[in-house]
Amino acid sequence: MKNEIHTSAKKALKGGIMDKEIYDADIIEAFASQRGQSIESYLDIPIENLIALRSRDFYAPGSSWRKAALSLHCRGWDEFRADIVRYFTSDLLDKSFPPLDSHEELRIGFTGGAIYCKLGNHRAVAAKAWLAHNCSERAILKKAKCYYRKICPPLRELMNKCLAEGSTLKYAYVSSDCGYLRGRDICDVIMVKKRFSCFEIYNLNTEAETLELVVPSRNLIFRLLKLDLLSRCSRLKFKKIPTRLIEIMLDESKADELFHCAP
Repeated sequence: MKNEIHTSAKKALKGGIMDKEIYDADIIEAFASQRGQSIESYLDIPIENLIALRSRDFYAPGSSWRKAALSLHCRGWDEFRADIVRYFTSDLLDKSFPPLDSHEELRIGFTGGAIYCKLGNHRAVAAKAWLAHNCSERAILKKAKCYYRKICPPLRELMNKCLAEGSTLKYAYVSSDCGYLRGRDICDVIMVKKRFSCFEIYNLNTEAETLELVVPSRNLIFRLLKLDLLSRCSRLKFKKIPTRLIEIMLDESKADELFHCAP
């Protein structure tokens, strides 16, 4: 099965969907409003619309889907070849992936208009490669289990503003072991990089649906020594959000229709 997946990846259309960049699903999910429950449904997902994966060690950040597929080890898949092909081409629903170490269903997430893999990175990459080559680039993942959340409202406004002004949007996650921010009520941090090296930093709270501007300290010494919260946040490792990804996320109309949501 490994050879079959790798061959599919190699022979898939050059310049097609397998050569698209894999976007960061962790960032996409971080932008989702966490108020209430996500909306669930079983939907047909065109493989070309699945654009993101969670970070995993079998592919490098910025990789294409083709490179990721060629990095799959597919360990233990060979004896399940027929079952795997059937899995790729039939209704997924709550079915586990055939290999014995896969006990849960494929899960697909929507944040706004961006579609990503919540659970099942390896099978998602393999399915995309196999279907793109053996069926078509318009193939679908049939009746996949999907979860939808809208973008956090104040963040949506900021994203639209960045597009209008040509500003760069960046994101950083604050882990619990981040020493210089330990004890602060900060988890997700947004930076807006403007022209002439100017920037703004916001503390994003998707549960409260707030986006709070982090301002410089009134204490001059703290500012000079770069000990204030703004200075500390600016030293985080930020990831740039591609403009195209912002545009995809903001286009919620199709997702609203699929999940029967009011606009």
